[in-house]
Amino acid sequence: MKLLGFIKKELIQTLRDPHLGVMILLAPVLQILLFGFALTNDVVNIRLGACFAPNDVVAADIYNAAVASKRFCRADITGYSPEGAVRAGVVDAVMVAPAKGLTRGGANKNAELQLLIDASSVVRAVSIDGFMQAIVQKVCAPAESPPLAIVAKILYNPQLETSTFTVPGVMATILLMLVLILTCTSIAKEKESGTFETIISAPIKRQHIILGKTVPFALVGLFNSLLILIAGRIFFNLPFRGCWWIFATEGLLFVVCSVLLGILLSTFVKNQQQSMLCCFFVMFILMMLSGAFFALDNMPAWLRWVAYANPMSHHTLLVRNILLKGGGLDYVVPHLLCILGANIVLGIAAFRRFKITLN
Repeated sequence: MKLLGFIKKELIQTLRDPHLGVMILLAPVLQILLFGFALTNDVVNIRLGACFAPNDVVAADIYNAAVASKRFCRADITGYSPEGAVRAGVVDAVMVAPAKGLTRGGANKNAELQLLIDASSVVRAVSIDGFMQAIVQKVCAPAESPPLAIVAKILYNPQLETSTFTVPGVMATILLMLVLILTCTSIAKEKESGTFETIISAPIKRQHIILGKTVPFALVGLFNSLLILIAGRIFFNLPFRGCWWIFATEGLLFVVCSVLLGILLSTFVKNQQQSMLCCFFVMFILMMLSGAFFALDNMPAWLRWVAYANPMSHHTLLVRNILLKGGGLDYVVPHLLCILGANIVLGIAAFRRFKITLN
């Protein structure tokens, strides 16, 4: 009876805490939904561009068959060269027919269809090649003899090394986890130990308190971002084809975003236990919807819109593009603006909540 009474007491104490109750009841539901929808390697929504002459019937049949398969969707590459479209992230692949067309016989007997594939994601690149091979065989054989050949050109990751996809995702995850937990638990620790009131009563301005609690962790985050990049280059031979100042600017914006999110979360918790649970709950959602480990294009359309509101997804996409493709401004600027917008929203919310807490 004593043991049962003690167990009852612990259950009541846990469920009485509204923050812990929400985590216990809400977390499993969200996790199963994310695992079901986001964690999938089914390759769909492949953006396929095409470059062929208007009178090339065979190339048109192949392209239409690819779109009809529901694996591919049409992508307009007007204004781009085939490789330029892949580099800018407009398409996942481009099929390029020879100038004389794919119609077999005569002078064009040995015509080949070139397929340019973005190999930033190895699983996606291999699947694209396999899907196109099957579609060409279905459309052209046995009418074409010998069968039409596809020459696949793997761009930005010709060795198809998985690390070029996973390491940038790990970089983003470690950076978010480190900065978020340090910021949130630091403020929660002050509340739990009772020193938060001492800081408030000190003869310093409120904005100094906020900056004093955030700047150190932002510096730690920037240092770790550089450390992770160096480790990736040393141990995984990760390429770096972009500009250092673009990479640094993007990293700074994301670190600031993580710090602001940590401040915002800290205003809803009262102790370190709550802060840790809250951080892991939020981090799990952000990581699953970031494209760090599973391509965003594989998700359902409604979930992709949610993912694009996640600043971590823009950070992950930017890091991969800067490292592998050089980070063209036409690709970098929109994602930077999205992270900047998230900073503004989180900054306003965090500072307002923190001032209320100080009062």
